[in-house]
Amino acid sequence: MKIIKVWDPFVRIFHWSLFLSIIFQFVTAEESTNLHVKCGYFIILLLLLRIIWGFIGSKHARFTDFVYPPKDILAYLAKVFKRNPKHYMGHNPAGGAMVITLIVVLLLTAITGLKAYGTEGKGPLAHQTAGMILKAYADEEDHEENEYEIDEHSGAPESSEGDEFWEEIHEFFANVLIFLVVLHIVGVIVSSYIHKENLILAMITGKKKSPEPNTD
Repeated sequence: MKIIKVWDPFVRIFHWSLFLSIIFQFVTAEESTNLHVKCGYFIILLLLLRIIWGFIGSKHARFTDFVYPPKDILAYLAKVFKRNPKHYMGHNPAGGAMVITLIVVLLLTAITGLKAYGTEGKGPLAHQTAGMILKAYADEEDHEENEYEIDEHSGAPESSEGDEFWEEIHEFFANVLIFLVVLHIVGVIVSSYIHKENLILAMITGKKKSPEPNTD
């Protein structure tokens, strides 16, 4: 069978860097550590670079190569259950949909994480979050019953309710992310079995076997 170079170095480095970063974030999720925050910034950088690469990168890295309409995705999944899906050199329709979904959920997880961090008067969204809390404080008729206080270090208002809100939203998206990652791994295993190819190894070497015979 013909061996074809599919995944360029950037895609492979992005994939495994993101994978390790996600693991690290869940390991440090219970601790509000500086490393957790810095890794969050790193993930945002990775995602932004991947989005850019999705427009200017190599053939199989571009969104135009693996973004399919819903009907094609459903048709592919139907054929998966029949164990006779079409083989794709790049991402198949279901895999492409997963890539886009993961990017969106990761961005939402990162943004809500920044909002939660902002309630502490820290990070790039601290000023915006502080302004929202101040407005809520100003609209409160009974100041003695509200829970807002001024942080003595940052000068930003604190709110236990604001902290809990963004932390819960952040945790929700983090849990959705866990589910998607597990689903992605299952999909990789199933696709590898059906097509008789090692997709994990392909994401390391960048090479896949083409069903077309080698005529070289």
